[in-house]
Amino acid sequence: MLFGILVVVFIILCIKEACEPTLPASYHNNWKLEAEDSQKVREGKMTQRQFNKNMNNGKYR
Repeated sequence: MLFGILVVVFIILCIKEACEPTLPASYHNNWKLEAEDSQKVREGKMTQRQFNKNMNNGKYR
């Protein structure tokens, strides 16, 4: 019974991972700006959500 539950959870996690979009490598070209914004997240000046939104919108191209 427990093995069946673990298999179902494993399958769900694999499907979730496969469905997540990947960012193109060109979105990481401006690494200095990306590092500055990453530091802002660590300092609490920017939210992780805003940083992820900037990444998905291609701000660091």
